[in-house]
Order: sequence, then C-alpha cells, then structure tokens
Amino acid sequence: MLTRSRNETGSHNDEASLVAHQAASERGIVASLALDIAGNPDGFAIFTDFDGTLVDIVGRPEDVVVPRGLRTDIRRVRTLLGGAFAIVTGRTLTEVGRFLGKGLDASGLHGIEFTFAPPAGQSPRAGDAPRELVEGIVRIVAADPGLRLENKGAIIAVHYRQAPAAHGRLRSGLLDLIAALRLDHQIKEGRAVIEVMPRGQSKGTALLEFMQRTPFAGRRPIMIGDDRADEDAFAVAREAGGFGLRVAGEHFNRGDEPFAHAREVRAWLATLAGRMS
Repeated sequence: MLTRSRNETGSHNDEASLVAHQAASERGIVASLALDIAGNPDGFAIFTDFDGTLVDIVGRPEDVVVPRGLRTDIRRVRTLLGGAFAIVTGRTLTEVGRFLGKGLDASGLHGIEFTFAPPAGQSPRAGDAPRELVEGIVRIVAADPGLRLENKGAIIAVHYRQAPAAHGRLRSGLLDLIAALRLDHQIKEGRAVIEVMPRGQSKGTALLEFMQRTPFAGRRPIMIGDDRADEDAFAVAREAGGFGLRVAGEHFNRGDEPFAHAREVRAWLATLAGRMS
C-alpha cells in the first residue's frame, strides 16, 4: 500500500488548497465585474464567442439549441451597455442572425466578416477558398468516414468529433496540402474541429476592429470564450486593460476557469439583463 510522509501529505494539501483558492479567485472576477458593469456600463464592452460560450456544444453545428430567454437577455445587456455588445465567432454572420436574430453587432469567420462595411479604401474581405484547396480537403475527408467537411466560403472546417483518432493525420494532411499548394493560409484548431483560413485574420483582429468604432472605442473590453481561437481575442482585451474570461471545456480544463459551463455565461448575462427590469 502506498503511503505519504507528513511532509508529502502537507505539500499535497497545500497544493490542492492553492488550486482551490486560485479557482475561487478566478470565478470571483465574474461576480465583481457584474457589479462594476452595473455601476459604470459606459466603461465596458462585452464580446462573446457563440458555440461553447453562449450555447452548448453539440455533435453537429446545425443542431445547436438557443435556450429560451437568451436572445432577450443579450438585447437587454446590449441596451445596458449603450450598444457595446458583439458576437465574435468562427460561424458565418448568416448563422449568427439565424440563431440570435438580426440587429446584433458581430464578426464572423474569425475576423473575416463584420456586420458593418469596411472603411473606405480598405481591401474587401477574403472571398471563397481557392478551388484547389477545397478539392484537396474533400479528398482528405473522403478517406475517413468519421470526418465531416463544412464549407463556410472563405474558411473550410473539418469536424472530427465522430473520429477523434483521426486528429493527428487530419492536421498533418491539411498542413501538407497548404504547403503543396503554396497558399497563404493557416489552420486554426477548435473543439473537435480544424479550420483552414487565410492568414492574418483572427478573433483578435476582430476585437481590434470593433475597438476603433463607436460605441466600443475607449471602453474596457471583456471577451468571453471557450476555445483556442479565443485566446487571440483574450490577449487583445487584456492589452487594452480589459479581461479574457475562459469557459471550461475540452480546451480550457484546469478547473479555475471563471465560467464552468456555457450555462454559467448565460446566467451571468441574465443577471446583467435583470438589472434593467
């Protein structure tokens, strides 16, 4: 039987206590922020991811369910903030509108699409993915029946939730394809998905774009997200004196995430929305 010495046991308990304290501190930020926002709504801007943050992750993206009351809560929070609320997602703007309704500020496709037109003189957003890239990805996906292709136009996503063992060879195959075609593209990994997209766009660049515009400019940005792609936006928000709030899941799973689940994000927004009733 394994035993621990007194010092070993004490060290283990101290470490566990530290982790628990850190988790409580991280989650405490959420409660204090709600009070700060209520007291000074003109000082903050809120940005959120969609999947895994506002809604629960499901097997197929098209099967996602928007809980009752979420649309209303978002609009109330947006009103509280004087319009400084936006969705920043890898989905298309068409999907955002379908699930959350029209009229919200949003960036889709990892900073490629926006609900506003680009400034005069600025290059238009990226068009559809090159045909040879799409054809190559189709061949990669066809080799494994558990993979699923989603063509978003400028971005091609390959979902592997039904074939988790395929992750390594899928990643290698996509990188090899990009290199062979000599494209200025990159891959972004998400929760059981790898997306191929033009280089240079990210949720971080999307946040920067919003923060130059009214009513977002000059406020402390709060970005809420659950995935690797959200880290770019977290960095931008923190650099601007704001916050990057993680939602626990397949990517963030240390146990000290400010939000343990998407339903906690919804509850936090409902709390803010309730202050307007």
